[in-house]
Order: sequence, then C-alpha cells, then structure tokens
Amino acid sequence: MYTARRVLTVIFFIIFMIAGFVTVVILPRDDASAQKENRNLADMPQVSLGSISSGQFSSDFETFLSDNVGYRSRFTDISSAYKNIKGINAFGKVVESNADMGTGEAGVGRLLVTDDRVMEIYKADPEAQREYIDMVDFYANKLPPSIKMYSMIIPTQIDFMPFYNTVGDSEKAAIDYLYDNFNDRVKNINVYDSLKAHFDAGEYVYFRTDHHWTQLGAYYAYHKMAEAMNFMPLYVNEFEKGEVKDFTGYLYSQAEAPYLYDHRDTIEYYKNALNDIPFDCMTYSYIPGQPFPYTGKMFDLNKGASYTMFLGGDQPYIEINSNGATKKTLLMLKDSYSNALIPWLASSYSKIIVIDARTFDQTITNILNTTPIDDFLITNYILGTNFRDYIKMCRDIY
Repeated sequence: MYTARRVLTVIFFIIFMIAGFVTVVILPRDDASAQKENRNLADMPQVSLGSISSGQFSSDFETFLSDNVGYRSRFTDISSAYKNIKGINAFGKVVESNADMGTGEAGVGRLLVTDDRVMEIYKADPEAQREYIDMVDFYANKLPPSIKMYSMIIPTQIDFMPFYNTVGDSEKAAIDYLYDNFNDRVKNINVYDSLKAHFDAGEYVYFRTDHHWTQLGAYYAYHKMAEAMNFMPLYVNEFEKGEVKDFTGYLYSQAEAPYLYDHRDTIEYYKNALNDIPFDCMTYSYIPGQPFPYTGKMFDLNKGASYTMFLGGDQPYIEINSNGATKKTLLMLKDSYSNALIPWLASSYSKIIVIDARTFDQTITNILNTTPIDDFLITNYILGTNFRDYIKMCRDIY
C-alpha cells in the first residue's frame, strides 16, 4: 500500500511537470511581460550531463517555466494587486518597488500611493549617512582653498504631508543631521522651508507621478542658492513658460495603480535667451573609446512628455557656456534632480560644468587642473543619500 502511494505520487508529479511544459509550449509567449519588467525572458536551457548533475538545468528550467507561462503579465498584475491591497491603510497604500539610483544595483523600496499621487518613502540609513558625510568632507579636504564649497540636499513632497511620520522617517531631521556634521568649510543651502511653504500654498512644485520636483520647485531652490552663493537671480516673470502635457513619471510605472493616469502631470518649463543655449557633452562613458554624441538644449522637446526633456536626460559631463551675469564658473556634482535646476543657473554663471558620477568615466582632478573653478556644489535629493554605491561613485571620481 505504501509503495503504491509512492508510485502514484511520482506519476502525479510527472503529469504535473508535463502539463506545465505543455502549457508553456502551447500558450503564446507573453512579450508584454518582458517589456513591463524591462528584462529578457529566460530561454529554454541547453541539456547536458554536466548541467543535469550539477542541478543547474533544473534551476534554469524552473526559471524558463516561470518566465514563459502564458499570460504571465496578467498573473503578475494579479499578484501586484494582491500585494497592494495588503498595504492599504488610512492614508493610502504602501507598496514595494525597485529602489534604483541608476547605478546598476537595485534594492527594495516602498511607495505611498494616495488617491492622486505616488511618493517614495524615506527610511534613514545611519551607515549611508556616515558615508555621505565622509564623501562631502573628502571634497572639503581635497578642493583648493580658493574654491567655495556648497551642499544642497533636496526633500521630497511626502515630508510635507501631515501623515508622513506614520510611514517613514523624517527627511527634515535627516537633512539637518547631515548638514550639522559636514566639514565647517561647507556652506549648506537649506531649501526645505521654502519648498514646504510653496507646497503648502498649493503651488505645483512636485510632480504627482514622478519622484522629481517640477521646474517651478527648482526655481525656488535657485533663489535660495542665490542668497547663499551671492549672485543676483532672475525672476520667473522674466521667462517664457512652455508646457508638455500628459506626463506619467517613473513612480507611476512602479506603483501599478492605473487610476493615477487620470492625474498625469504637465511638465512646465521656463526659457529665455540664456537658458535655451545649445551645449555639448564631451565624454567617453557609454561606449568605451567612443565619444557619447549629444548636442542638445536645456529643453529637449524631442523627448516628449518625459523628465528627460531637461538636458536630454542624465548626461555624464556637460559644459555650458553662456553670458551669465557673473564671470564665474560653477562645478556641480549632482543627481537627476538638478536637471530641472540648471536652466535657471545658466542665467547666473558664465560657465557651468555638470558631472553625474554614475556615468562619468574621468576625474574631477583633471577638470580642476585645466579649468579655474569658483564654486563647487554637491547636490542630491534626500533618497540619494541612502545609496551607498552611488556615494562611493561620487567619491571615487575625484
């Protein structure tokens, strides 16, 4: 009886495996799943004695079945919906997402999805904070004393919500902690209170479906920079306003909340003769040994309804020459938040050099040896201070 039961178990298992394989073979490959997950689906693994004996074939075959099951994207949608329902609370729903700074290493993050927007949840990482402080201090000790050094950390809108403390840590407390522990040489540009005041007044300073601020939000930071860095800013009424409608940002794709499409954003941009000048990217980052050929404008409207319309996206190296009000040069080490900020600054500096540590493949030392620099600014949004691999990149390019 016991032996018969074992035989039946084996038979049912074989039938199950055959049924699974036949299902994969008969039903169409779900290419929509590949596009949605931004990766290639697994192919049928090669059979060999070595792969079978090592167990590699069974592991690869399991991945193949999982990736190629018919209607995979529908099953993943159902799974995501179930996880989303589990996360619902009084203020919205908390869902898991990819925490990715664009460095090639993604982790698990959390989003708060409300009735009209989606926002990243900040969780302080003491070890990352220490490494960020060390990185800023490293530059404070290395830069020539003639260069004025500044730091700006940008909060996100979720910190201005009255219910924020129920789902994450205080961004304001984290920013204050970082500022308090930087080298005395570093002058901190505090944009928190200004952004909060304009957000509370109902101004459109952050997108609803993306983690970035709008160019209007960047404008208010630009004015705080003018106070700290001693230049005369221009005012928004001196610029021509343009719009690109129907923008859905990165967080929209992560939240898997289709109703947010009804709250899609409008990208507003402000231009004049100084901040609409062409610029060149001179780098060798993307294809080793070959220059990255991009000559664009501050507002690359060919990108359509995308945050990449600012500067054409995250360029490794940008050099902008203008007839700005001051005959000074600014060197910026920044993340993508500054893409919407730089057009304002073009009116205030005669030269701006912009470095993105994630793809810049040369050294800041080379720049310092060839170009007189007046001001040096490190600026990141608050979640950028949590990515330890990114922080290391910022330090290593010196």
